[in-house]
Amino acid sequence: MPINAHPDYFKAEEKYNKASTIQEKLIALEGMLSVAPSHKGAENLRAEIKSKISKLREQLEKNRQAKSSSKATFTIKKEGAAQVVFASITNAGKSSLLATLTNAKPLIAEYKFTTTRPEHGILDYHGVLIQLIELPAIFEGCAYKGEYPTFFSMVRGTDLVIFLIDSTVNETEQIELLQSEFEKAQIKLNAKRPKVFIKRQGTGGIEYMGAKYFKFDLSDSTKMLITHGYHNAVITAFESITLEDLADVLNESIVYLPLLIIKTKSDIKGNGISTKTKTNIEKLKDEIFQTLKLIRVYTKSPGKKHDWPPVALHDGDEVATLAKVIHKDFIKRFSFARIWGKSAKHDGQKVGLEHELMDEDIVEIHTK
Repeated sequence: MPINAHPDYFKAEEKYNKASTIQEKLIALEGMLSVAPSHKGAENLRAEIKSKISKLREQLEKNRQAKSSSKATFTIKKEGAAQVVFASITNAGKSSLLATLTNAKPLIAEYKFTTTRPEHGILDYHGVLIQLIELPAIFEGCAYKGEYPTFFSMVRGTDLVIFLIDSTVNETEQIELLQSEFEKAQIKLNAKRPKVFIKRQGTGGIEYMGAKYFKFDLSDSTKMLITHGYHNAVITAFESITLEDLADVLNESIVYLPLLIIKTKSDIKGNGISTKTKTNIEKLKDEIFQTLKLIRVYTKSPGKKHDWPPVALHDGDEVATLAKVIHKDFIKRFSFARIWGKSAKHDGQKVGLEHELMDEDIVEIHTK
């Protein structure tokens, strides 16, 4: 029983008790979670609600997959160095932006809900190809309706989500709506997975490592673990976690993705981008590339200019990664590399496989 719970909580709880379908139960539980007390005394309650939600969402996904296995499903083949998804309410400018940034020709109209299926195109960022996907407009409750579960399932494998916020409409309400629907689809944006790890064992019951980081009664977490099928396991924490954090970790369906929030229609109101005046479009391209943590690396042969297009790698990648991308035998035959660019102490610096590369480096690999 929640302590000092608001009357809205009991209304949501009553809806849950009367619900007959998975969707109805999920909506009621989400309502309960949104108004449940947030003080420490209600931590067990919130964790229990999250646990119920995760199990129902898992069942809903199994049902969706079972239905889709008997018919053709919607998919978009992943192309390029990364995949980015645009999401917004209706008429926020997704289609216009997709057409501006890529080779796509989506239907653009003034009426609402023009896009009914995801549209996609390729952004050429100085030789690095990035796939952009426009989702149909997000509305309240869409995560459980029609083909949206399939659309959100596709999003789970993407590299970046961009919310396009219409500057002529209440911005806070738009962001809250978008975040809520992604949360229902078990997609957490701009959030990090709690640093707690669970390892199953054959015997020994439930053990805890890093006791100072567990900010709850361990008997409560043990009960939760057992309900999720963990009877013998070692739970190791590397930072302070709550019972709600543990409930999220136990929900293996949750994915964590980076998020960019971009305002549209700056030609009408406020700051941001405009596809009509092309305001900040180039800046947006830079921001997408940087948020994806990609780098461009150019290869060259001795005595020649560097090749085009560049090889797309990730921030922190080393010469060894580039060598593997170029040819699988380059690692075995590698002798040394010469570097020109930001990561080099001087032009033509001689380095080994462990040298960390930076954006726009030029690399000349020498083999035995």
